[in-house]
Amino acid sequence: MTQGKDAPQSTTRPSRREQLLDAFCELVLREGDRAATLDAVAHAANVSKGGLLYHFPNRDALVTGLCERLHDLVAADLEELNSSQMSATEWYLRTSVLFDSDLERAHNTLIRLAPAYGELVRKTLRECRERWYEPVFNELQDESLATAVLLLGDGIAHSAEVDGEDAGKSRYSSEATAVELAKYINGLRMLRG
Repeated sequence: MTQGKDAPQSTTRPSRREQLLDAFCELVLREGDRAATLDAVAHAANVSKGGLLYHFPNRDALVTGLCERLHDLVAADLEELNSSQMSATEWYLRTSVLFDSDLERAHNTLIRLAPAYGELVRKTLRECRERWYEPVFNELQDESLATAVLLLGDGIAHSAEVDGEDAGKSRYSSEATAVELAKYINGLRMLRG
């Protein structure tokens, strides 16, 4: 999940559609669901309302677009995992620290939208959780440990968001903590094996 603020930045500009989704996320995360009106999203993305409506004819379409984005980001994250030297457990826990990555921002935005958009958003969040569960379970071969890894990652991500700009500096959201937790999980796997 190297899409965070410290990741190398692409020289290509995001598409207008991506800019609109970025603005939508920013408004929901910063000001709340009700503040993210179509007019506010268009203004924040510096496009006309007609330009917004071309890509997203209504707010439901924005939410659906964000659900699609989260699926794409999880797929990209899993591809990065596969090309890395890390275990799925370590990758999941270490990248949970990156609260400001595109993936975490999309995820956190959808969590905030879940009360208003119900099953559409919750279904996306559950599907993405299951996509991550699979490689962790395949590594650990233990349902309880794989579930624990996902719950630990959720806790790290929550703590990283609470810590904000100081994420990574506290014992609750540091990469060192994530690495130690991955070691404990691996030790438990060996004990249970």
